[in-house]
Amino acid sequence: MKQRLIRIVKELLGAAEYTFRPWNYAADELIVLCMHSTPLDRTQSFERLLDFIFSHFKALDPNFIEEYFAGKLQDGPYVLFTFDDGLKNNLTAAELLEKRNARAIFFVVPDFIEAEDGERYYRQYIRQRIDEEVDHEREDFTPLTYAELKVLKERGHCVESHTMSHRMRATDSQEDVERELKLSKITIEKKLGTKPTMFCSPVQTNLSVSAMAKRRIMEEYNFHFTTFPALHSSMKNPHMIFRRNIEVHWPISQIKYSLGKADLARWKDEISRFLQL
Repeated sequence: MKQRLIRIVKELLGAAEYTFRPWNYAADELIVLCMHSTPLDRTQSFERLLDFIFSHFKALDPNFIEEYFAGKLQDGPYVLFTFDDGLKNNLTAAELLEKRNARAIFFVVPDFIEAEDGERYYRQYIRQRIDEEVDHEREDFTPLTYAELKVLKERGHCVESHTMSHRMRATDSQEDVERELKLSKITIEKKLGTKPTMFCSPVQTNLSVSAMAKRRIMEEYNFHFTTFPALHSSMKNPHMIFRRNIEVHWPISQIKYSLGKADLARWKDEISRFLQL
């Protein structure tokens, strides 16, 4: 009941902000979307989402992300799709993005890809709480293969690191951190032939990244995607990339809330905490 009430409040706030205080994003703004599962039976919802998003933002090719953070792109606002965990059902999402001449970043977990029982691994270490009304087919719980990821790369998408196991926490030892950051990078490079330059921290960034891990991410990767939402036009830091979580089954009113500015204030303390690490 509590979660339902929260969702309703977000939908109302999102619809109100969108109607009475229309988004006014700068031409150099970048909204990075964080998505997860994209079930096949939600394809129509995803297409409606894409139509809505691209009516407000231009797609940023992830292969040009360096140019964006160097301040060279000023013809937006832009949107960038990212998908966490590397679920097999993301293949359909990739195809729908391609039809709109857009590409995405897929953050993958090698231990998940190589698990003997992918569904069990997913339920145990990646997403313990699953809405069975949304995710109910095998491809909703199992990983993309390296062969499928290679094809995605050949079609212009990026495949990057989301840790080795998805179990990275801020309390980890240096040995554990090295495995999560460096071994994942080495594994992906070995399997796909290109070295990852982007890292996405799991769970909530302040719960998964310590000061030591933050330093090692900066040493190993050119870009760090966090779980915090904020505006890039006011701070272009490639090691502090903000993302807006949305899910394919959400109504447009709730997506408006996630894309808007009303929710940003409550994240300021978390962002400040991470910057001070």
